[in-house]
Parts: sequence; C-alpha cells; structure tokens
Amino acid sequence: MDSTAAQREPLLILCGGLSRRMGSPKPLLTYRGVPLIERLAAAAQRPLWLAAAGQRFPRLPQAHYLSDALPERQGALSAVLPALEWAAGQGYGGVYVLSCDTLLLPEQVADCLQQARNNAAWYGGVAALQDGERVYPLLAHWSAALVEPLRQYLESGQRRVTTWLETVPFAAAPLSAEWRPLCNFNTPQEFEQAVVQAERLEWE
Repeated sequence: MDSTAAQREPLLILCGGLSRRMGSPKPLLTYRGVPLIERLAAAAQRPLWLAAAGQRFPRLPQAHYLSDALPERQGALSAVLPALEWAAGQGYGGVYVLSCDTLLLPEQVADCLQQARNNAAWYGGVAALQDGERVYPLLAHWSAALVEPLRQYLESGQRRVTTWLETVPFAAAPLSAEWRPLCNFNTPQEFEQAVVQAERLEWE
C-alpha cells in the first residue's frame, strides 16, 4: 500500500453502547446544535465505518455499518474485531478507533497518533493517546495484525480492553493537557465540562 493510502486508513466510530450513566444516547448528544455522531462523521477524511449495535443514523449515508462479533453488546473488543477483519480483507494496515463520546475530531486524533507511528506497535499492536498514566485505547490506531489474537481473546471469554492491552504491543502518543476533558465523558456532568473546555479553546 502506498503512503497516501496508508494515511487514509479507515475510521471506526464506536457508537453502540448503552449510555447508562449518561442517561441518553451519547451519539445523539449535541455540540453547537449538531449530534456528536454527525459531527465526527462530517470531520472524517477517510472511509467511515460504524459499530452501532444495530442502530442506523439516516443522515450518514456514507457510513459502512459493521455488526459486532458477539451478540448483545458485549463490549468494545467485540465491536473492533469485525473492523480489523474487514480492514485486513481490504488491504489496510489498520484502523483508527474513536469512541463517540469525545469532542476531539477524527483527524486531530489521527494527527496526534502519528507520534507513535515509528513504534513497532503501530504495525502489530495498539497505539493510543495517553495522558499521564491514563490510556485511551478507544482513541487509538489498531493494527490489522491483531485479528487472530483478538479473536482468540474473545473466544476465551474475556472482554476487558485494559486486560487485552497487556497482551499486545503497545505505544503511547502523549496527549495535550488541554485536550484531557474532551477525550471521553460518561455522565452529563462530564459532558458539560467537555463543552465548557471546548468553548474555552474556541473548538469548532
């Protein structure tokens, strides 16, 4: 694959969670009047894949939907595996993974992750944003080489992303401190804080 194609590896947005602590679907939270899922999709400059657990977003006709590997929303790893399989079949080296509960935009995340591109984990593991000791594996680049190890991990009955990361090559891309509140939010209060910080930064 040439360098231009590699730079345009697909984006997988994880948007099929239950949003229990938020109390309402995270993809439909709005920032400046736009649902988060539509904001993320509009900013993506690469093929757009969605892991939406059966949901459909009619205003995203360009999106390719992928079913989870396991039924009944059994976690992020179940959503990522089909994307890695599809990527490998399409000749891509990997996939950018982005959870929908972020105010960071896809290309901002992709650009930041380039700090880890020279690490072997980029080609055989996971390269993720990291803030101090906190790692964001769902703001990351996942190598297509992980297909078989991830399938075996899920077949063993394990589901935890953090435990999975301990078994594969990993590289960190340092995260700007001012971006920290924008990374992910699980409650209305955290979302409000993210919006306040985005406005402070004059985020688009």
